[in-house]
Amino acid sequence: MILFNDISQTVLLILSVGLLISTLEYLKKVQIFSPNGLLSWNVMQLKWTKHDQRSFLKPFFKLFSASGLTVLFSIRCLLIIGLFFFPLQSSIGWVLISLLGASLLISSLATYYGSDGSDQMSMLIIITLIMCNLPVLASSKLREIGLWFIALQACLSYAVAGIAKLVSAEWRSGTAIKDVFSTKTYGSKKATGFLKKYPAANRFLCWNVIIMESIFPLCLILPWEFALIFLIWGFIFHFFTAVIMGLNSFFWAFMATYPAIYFVNHQMSWHLF
Repeated sequence: MILFNDISQTVLLILSVGLLISTLEYLKKVQIFSPNGLLSWNVMQLKWTKHDQRSFLKPFFKLFSASGLTVLFSIRCLLIIGLFFFPLQSSIGWVLISLLGASLLISSLATYYGSDGSDQMSMLIIITLIMCNLPVLASSKLREIGLWFIALQACLSYAVAGIAKLVSAEWRSGTAIKDVFSTKTYGSKKATGFLKKYPAANRFLCWNVIIMESIFPLCLILPWEFALIFLIWGFIFHFFTAVIMGLNSFFWAFMATYPAIYFVNHQMSWHLF
């Protein structure tokens, strides 16, 4: 029998590894938040109206300096480490993940230009786990709903990404991946050289991503041995995306949803097969 607690804890632990890595990366380059840095609060605060700056943002102004965020990121590391020792279902574990969620929300006010889809997925998972494991209201049914939400959100993200690529002429023509690898930010000279030498490989990879992302939700209803193919594909896809493009946060954020997908698939199998 699959236990809600075990699956939820696995989701949290995988996500925690990714959050710890990304937080350590922020600590390493924390000077980007200095007055002359790329993410200086002097510039970032311009997104908000003067009324917002005077009201709910004012208490955080000192926190959004390089030294203030160093403290916040250091505390976040301690919270994440604590989650490896205290189960999510314990009172201490729930307090730790709640504080972790609060730290992510606060720092997002100063890092929104550097955020991406993995940050949104991580935040969705954290909020879901907080709400579905609230000590006073927690129940097996509520935890089940939380796992379903995480699994469905992951499948929706894949499907939307796949359909968006399908309507893109660059992806359909089979040039998109080569073009991405040719960029300075996400590029790789070796990968670009390979794809230029073998254009058929570029077309294959483009259509492989389009098809697999678009039909990824099938992993929820297929027999497990077939559904596993989608998860193995996703692992390989995110792994090489992290290695080649440096987007390691996507790897951990989406791998964290796979235990929930496993759970939903097995529940569906009980009803369908």
